[in-house]
Amino acid sequence: MACDKIPVVALVIISLLELSCRPTAKEPPPFHVVATDAGFEAPAGLAAGLRHIIYENHGTKIHEAMLVRLATGMTPDDYAAQVKKGELFPKGALDYSGPGLMSPGQTAEIWLRVDPGNYVLICWNHAKTITLHPFTVEDVGAPDHNPPKEDLVIKLLDYRFELSRPLHKGTQVIRVETPGPSMHELDLFRLQAGQTLADVHRWSKQKERDQAPFDALGGALDSHDITHVVWLKKEFTPGRYVLHCEMPVANIELSHDDVGMIQEIEVKE
Repeated sequence: MACDKIPVVALVIISLLELSCRPTAKEPPPFHVVATDAGFEAPAGLAAGLRHIIYENHGTKIHEAMLVRLATGMTPDDYAAQVKKGELFPKGALDYSGPGLMSPGQTAEIWLRVDPGNYVLICWNHAKTITLHPFTVEDVGAPDHNPPKEDLVIKLLDYRFELSRPLHKGTQVIRVETPGPSMHELDLFRLQAGQTLADVHRWSKQKERDQAPFDALGGALDSHDITHVVWLKKEFTPGRYVLHCEMPVANIELSHDDVGMIQEIEVKE
């Protein structure tokens, strides 16, 4: 029978059946990163797009897991060599955020976008001693991971934090935006009993950084593209917390916390 003799309703039904029979792209599993005192345990590949990262610290020290996209032709060894020479931003490589400083035994969840390329994971708290973990991001047509609906927004401005509403007891999803105009990061610390903002500031200047006056909860590291949005999921118990940014101030021997980007907040019962 010619197509012009088939009723319109029948054509619609046939089209819907054809669409339903087509295979749909499978959502990839979360990118699971485990930090140890020697390096990282993580997959060798990741699908491009908005990705869910689960980060665990199985070490005995405070670690973070920054995602860095390498420049074309740059190897992990090339990147590591520049870091060991003191370069904070090796030429051509791009920071892609990632889970921030986190104390031993802690777990964090973060959602962020990655583009195709060759990457490494690095812990800047031990940048010259911990082995980098290389991985490849490929565009395989995988659907995005959808982050849960945020409970509040924290904006990283020059040089302060702006919260859309107070943090409260319980599990919350934080959407982190960087209006800037500078690059920023957000570390979340829960102060230990008797400790103060001054103790946190003093810690940030120490070379030995594993004896901290807080429990580090895993925040959101910086991204060269400040339009990138990151989502964090974390449970908060009553106590005193600190929001902290330790990015360097351009051309000055200071960090952002030196110029005001450190804030104490209280989570109540």
